[in-house]
Amino acid sequence: MDTPRILVVTACLGALSVLGACQGGGTPAPPAPQAKKAPAAPAPKGPVASAAPASATPAPPPAPGYDPRGRRDPFRPLVVARVSTRPKTGLASLDPTDLKLTGIVWDQRGYYALVEASNGLGYVIRLNDVIGDEARVMKITPEGMTLEMESRGDLPREKGPKRLVEIRLRKEEEH
Repeated sequence: MDTPRILVVTACLGALSVLGACQGGGTPAPPAPQAKKAPAAPAPKGPVASAAPASATPAPPPAPGYDPRGRRDPFRPLVVARVSTRPKTGLASLDPTDLKLTGIVWDQRGYYALVEASNGLGYVIRLNDVIGDEARVMKITPEGMTLEMESRGDLPREKGPKRLVEIRLRKEEEH
């Protein structure tokens, strides 16, 4: 083997010994004194075996993780939108402010209100029916009906105080 190859092999072995000392966590050992090397035998003609042993490969760094320990996960959103899976139908799809009271009917169980929605469809409303998201029928009389409506607050999910809204039957529609 010629002199440049000997120097390369010596440098590689020195680097591996330094890496091995770093894995131990302690201070690296001082390098061993270099003795004069005798000329080595010529290298074989086949593939050259690796000079580094298999156990000298560095271990992969630990995977990053998050330990909450009673804290909120910073990667989760603060507000999660709730999406209803079914579309609203019937009275739940109506806006109570768009209703037009067209008539009042009664039987032995009580009064019923006949209303027309903005889409032209008619509905029969009973006591305690819920209209839309924020209105509930409190009272139905021969003159009209009273709804209890929830006021909206400043924030989207905040509910304000409840108020009573009376929808009266028009005089020209009474019979």
